[in-house]
Amino acid sequence: MKQEQYLEVRRSNIKYFFDPRTIAIVGASANFAKLSGRPIAALLKKGYTGTIYPINPRYSEIGGFPCYPSITDVPGEIDLAIVAVPADGTMDALKQCAAKGVKAAVVFTSGFAEVGVQGKVLQRQITDLARQNEMRILGPNCLGMVYFKNAIMATFSDIVEMEIEAYGPLGFVTQSGAYGEKTFIQAAQDGVGFSTFISVGNEADLEFSDFIAYLLGDENTSLLGVYLEGAKNGTNFRRAAEAALRVGKPILVKKVGRTKAGTRAAESHTGALAGNDRIYDAFFRQTGIIRIEELKDLTFFALAYQGGRMPKGKNVGILTDSGGPGVEMADKCEEFGLVVPEFTGNTRAEIEAYLPFFGSARNPVDMTAAVMTDQTLYGKCLRAIFSDEHVDMVVAPGFFMAYVSPALLDDVLEIYRSTTKPLIMCPLWSDNSDFARKMIARVKKEGIAVIPEASDAARVMASLAWYGEKRKQITEGTLEEPCVPTAETIDAVRRILRVPGTLTEYESKMILAAYGIPATREGMAGSSREAVALAERIGYPVALKIQSPGIPHKTEAGGIRLNLRTKEKVIEAYEEIRSNAKAHAPEAAIAGVLVQEMVKGGVEVIIGITQDPVFGPCVMFGLGGVFVEVLRDVSFRVAPLARRDAEEMIREVKGYPLLEGVRGMQPADIETLVDVILKASRLAVDFTGEIEEVDINPLIVLPDGAFAADALIVKRR
Repeated sequence: MKQEQYLEVRRSNIKYFFDPRTIAIVGASANFAKLSGRPIAALLKKGYTGTIYPINPRYSEIGGFPCYPSITDVPGEIDLAIVAVPADGTMDALKQCAAKGVKAAVVFTSGFAEVGVQGKVLQRQITDLARQNEMRILGPNCLGMVYFKNAIMATFSDIVEMEIEAYGPLGFVTQSGAYGEKTFIQAAQDGVGFSTFISVGNEADLEFSDFIAYLLGDENTSLLGVYLEGAKNGTNFRRAAEAALRVGKPILVKKVGRTKAGTRAAESHTGALAGNDRIYDAFFRQTGIIRIEELKDLTFFALAYQGGRMPKGKNVGILTDSGGPGVEMADKCEEFGLVVPEFTGNTRAEIEAYLPFFGSARNPVDMTAAVMTDQTLYGKCLRAIFSDEHVDMVVAPGFFMAYVSPALLDDVLEIYRSTTKPLIMCPLWSDNSDFARKMIARVKKEGIAVIPEASDAARVMASLAWYGEKRKQITEGTLEEPCVPTAETIDAVRRILRVPGTLTEYESKMILAAYGIPATREGMAGSSREAVALAERIGYPVALKIQSPGIPHKTEAGGIRLNLRTKEKVIEAYEEIRSNAKAHAPEAAIAGVLVQEMVKGGVEVIIGITQDPVFGPCVMFGLGGVFVEVLRDVSFRVAPLARRDAEEMIREVKGYPLLEGVRGMQPADIETLVDVILKASRLAVDFTGEIEEVDINPLIVLPDGAFAADALIVKRR
């Protein structure tokens, strides 16, 4: 079967997890408290309308359904099988499922890749079986899944015991069953509505990104949450993430495995490769994924998103009844990149007319304690803030106390319904009375998120604004190709890459030049006389560098001399660096000495390419010198890059102001720098299988143009 056909089958058969007409439970138990009995009990309890087939040779009937000794004995077709048998019987059970023509299977059983080499061998058999028989498999070593719309309860999780009043837009996919279960239960108790819960386990066949891609077409899912230890296929993840951004379904990811200890734990838990966390972080920013740190971040974002409103910008209007909470909220908003504009004109005049003389209408708006005696003040100020055209979202206090007039809440809800701007309420006080709880319930039902802490509220608003901006970029922008190399260019680069041994700087720059990345004026000399001739043609001062495949690090070998201003200095330096090179690496072949112009001024930056085991070629950018060596002031993106990606990379580094020009320096040529980054990205994509690393260090960026002063390309082995 061709790859394209396989992928189409892979996508189409996922639907049988969500809408199966028939479900078989292999290894079913009549004891509904057991792992293998809970799915039947849950399907009955939740009202699954399809046909259930228990499979177990020990029983003739379970739960009122005929029980069959083998899945092959079932008279009808089976869309979904739940496999709940010990590890040593799992492959036989799956082979019988394949023989029966089962479309999809959930495998609860553990004891596969997570336990070592032998387990990985068994898991590979599951992978091969799935591919050969066009049967999609979830697991093994998973809690299974639920899909509430169709009452699909293919799980043994405690989730099935929960009495949830209403379901909602959040689809949650997790690589950890226990953590995922905890997340679901806690978030559901806090009022988050879920459409589905999917525990992917070891991902022998289907990966978390397959389910993300499927749920993008599910009308009941408009928000996605992911607990991630490591992606196996970065390309599939990227496709799913970019598609989610295009259709407007935010993805929130809790990614663990940041540290060495965390990475080891992730590998032992699921056999997944956690990868380089800086690359993951860059990938998330690049594709519009919101990275969360704590469970409450998912809960609060989901509560805000359930309101169905997205801000058009970053401007926040703040209403409070006390100076302290207002200042804290303003601080937190700016800390997370939001803007708190000062109110002027009609908005300020209107609010000042309502407030006592000791209040503030500047933003934050401080109603003071006067709102306790005149509760209409709240609605008047809130309406004025919402009406300001410069306000994109509003955060206001929640007065959930027994003494608060119901009319106050009625007024707030009427104002909220009259606008499309998001509103978040931060309760300053709540007396926990029945009246207060009913007020909170009314607010939440309306779609207004209630978030107690200022930092949490500001983080949610910032995430909403950032996502809206990111989606605008991808829907309105295009993937610009800075250069599309010709077949002749590709062939020329490939010939250079076929040269035996390590590439020299000179050869590396030839490859860069083929992709339109400019280098300093230079030439290769085979004698001191040739070096002098080149220096005089280029113009003094010049630099001399040893060129040898056996000496990739020229400085350590004493193979570089800079700022040579005379013929005599060039001759002296030529002989000296050749002598140093021979002493450093006696067996190394000397290709020659590079004579190179010395570029005056400019800002030194570094551009690099590295091969990530998950995402493939990745691009790095940073300022040169101490910024990269000591401060590690660099940014990353996954290739290929769009122009906006390169622009964001440049602005992310702390040393960016140096490129803008400081203390009388002229600004660097940012446009040319962006072009070089994009060309390096294209080179990395075109030669993924042949280039391991690219190091352009430094690239000297001038007010008009840029030149690669040094470069090293490492071939893949």
